[in-house]
Amino acid sequence: MRGPLKTWLGRVGLIVGGVLVGLVVAEGAARMMEPAGHSDLLFNSSDAHPQGMYLTDPELVMVPAPGFSQDVGAVGYQVPVRFDAQGLRGSGVGPKAEGQKRLLALGDSFTMAVQVREEDTFVAHLAERTGWSVVNAGVDGYTTQQSMVRYRRLDGPLDVDGVLLTFFLGNDLHEQFMLDGRLRAGAEIPAGSPVSRSQVSAAQRFFMRSSFLYARYLVWQRQKWLQTGQDPLRERWKDELSIFTNQGHARLTQLVDQMRPPVQALRDEVRRRGDNLMVAVAAPAFVVHPERVASTFEVMGLDPASAELDGPGQAVMLMMRRAGIRVCDLTPSLRAAAEDGTAMHFAYDGHWTPAGHAVVARTIAGCYGYRPDAP
Repeated sequence: MRGPLKTWLGRVGLIVGGVLVGLVVAEGAARMMEPAGHSDLLFNSSDAHPQGMYLTDPELVMVPAPGFSQDVGAVGYQVPVRFDAQGLRGSGVGPKAEGQKRLLALGDSFTMAVQVREEDTFVAHLAERTGWSVVNAGVDGYTTQQSMVRYRRLDGPLDVDGVLLTFFLGNDLHEQFMLDGRLRAGAEIPAGSPVSRSQVSAAQRFFMRSSFLYARYLVWQRQKWLQTGQDPLRERWKDELSIFTNQGHARLTQLVDQMRPPVQALRDEVRRRGDNLMVAVAAPAFVVHPERVASTFEVMGLDPASAELDGPGQAVMLMMRRAGIRVCDLTPSLRAAAEDGTAMHFAYDGHWTPAGHAVVARTIAGCYGYRPDAP
């Protein structure tokens, strides 16, 4: 029996070894091949992030959990993330030096930037360029209204002199008007409760963090599901993309008009407190990397030929300028930097890479009057 068993085990070993070698080769190929342009939309990298990052809050829906410290990652990045006692990213904010200006950086995930290390965020680079104390008060998914509340809470304790709001054109216009529903739903949960993320297994989270091959599979799987018309997010995503087309003018106008009150409320609050306000306008990855447009639009059933990529940015900046708000357009400098092939956004995430953050910091410093071409 030993002979046949040994032969059988040897054959099984060869098969398993062959499969493993094949998977290693496929993983290497997946890392070398350019992902589909819509990968950042469909991969949903936040599913790979750990539980416990946020706590419920009746006025803000959720806030960063004070003292949180864990690695956050998905394919393309693995980053240690920590929040201080006030829920700010980093180890804590000390007193200002004599004569030093303190800037509060507000906004959503583009400000918090868990995709890059603290020292690689535009917040850290901006502090280096200006000599200011720049505080990272961004929170994933925050709207302009939530950012204003966060400013109210932090202004006194931090002795803030100015506010920098990053406004993301990809979904900020839409999410502002989903806020009431989120607040009503959150009111039913005790304040300070951990916010639960999507439930994925430990094995799924591991592969989402480490395997480009698995990332490609998930994108393919989500694309197939979208094509059935049953994906509950399809219409929302299509609506968000539609304002970047020439058929979306009416929808864009409606959203910009609805955004005017919360923007003006933030302006008035900052002025009332004697601080200054600047809004940095950030576009989605497909606006900066036009090679992503066709794939992104087609997967949502939109015609790429109808794209008007700069329309939302122009409309939002015009509205803000008419409200007397200083704006900083990030798109031209990001596009220029991307022309040499440098990725300004992650392929499977859609947020800025370390190179993207460096460009953003240089651009914002220029908008504040510092030489943007300084090293």
